[in-house]
Amino acid sequence: MSLQLSSSQETTQPTLTVAAAADLAPLEPELASNFEKTNPIRIKWVTGASAILSQNIENGAPYDVLLSANAQFVDRLSSFRKIDPASVKVYALGRLGILWKDGKRHPIKNLKENWVRFVALPNPKLAPYGVAAEETLKHAGVWEFVSQKVVYGENVRQTLQLFESGNADAVLTSNSLLQGKNAEVIPDDWHKPIVQKCGIVAESKNLETARKFADFLTSAAGEAIFAKFGFASGPTPSGAPDRKRPVNP
Repeated sequence: MSLQLSSSQETTQPTLTVAAAADLAPLEPELASNFEKTNPIRIKWVTGASAILSQNIENGAPYDVLLSANAQFVDRLSSFRKIDPASVKVYALGRLGILWKDGKRHPIKNLKENWVRFVALPNPKLAPYGVAAEETLKHAGVWEFVSQKVVYGENVRQTLQLFESGNADAVLTSNSLLQGKNAEVIPDDWHKPIVQKCGIVAESKNLETARKFADFLTSAAGEAIFAKFGFASGPTPSGAPDRKRPVNP
């Protein structure tokens, strides 16, 4: 299990503990600074795989808000009131990206070639991006060839670290972690939507501030930050995903 603790600043202010999926790591400083401008509280981040964060909440971890990359974990926790059901909502749709060791873009079928020895993917048992990555490779017709080359990371960030340390020749992971690296975004119809939900922990001691933070995530300011880091918007009022927002300018 791997979790990272961080906070926006070291002060004696009250603290809001936010358990966040690993694909949100690049956004955390900007989300915190924007929220803290109008709220006298310090955000403490606990970042890791959605499955592990959800298990921690089930076991009584003192978090205030859960930002999961997998909607099912939030829905499950809300079903037995570990998460306040009234607080559950979609805050973003994740996007999958691919990066190659030579920094160039290649057809995904090139993953079959001999020079590609290892391909890093998030663990599909822990991260929805891993499920999406496997669906993508099956859609492209290369899974049969690539499955023997796969090395798994616990979460999207560890998967990227496997690649950056030279232990993989290509990586499929969250597009939010690949900004500025000449990665290519996988077409969103190659895999099921990566619907990301948040919810307020029922036992939170900071319910009012937690609600404000959850509302901030889907405000115009919050949505602009998600878009900046390559996320698509959540469902429209009709319930259908809004895919009009550019996600990889």
